[in-house]
Amino acid sequence: MIRRYSGDKKSIEARSDDNGRTWSVKLFDTGRLTEYSGGTLAEVDALASKHRMMLDR
Repeated sequence: MIRRYSGDKKSIEARSDDNGRTWSVKLFDTGRLTEYSGGTLAEVDALASKHRMMLDR
């Protein structure tokens, strides 16, 4: 599963493993890339909220 969030000059792309429990995240912030792994969906949503991003539909 893939979830994408976007905000002002920032975006997040989150991908889950096969069971949907563990997420790998790429945070793009004005030219910088930060990668996280091993997160939960709640942590991904909290990160997006912290950076004022909305889920893309």
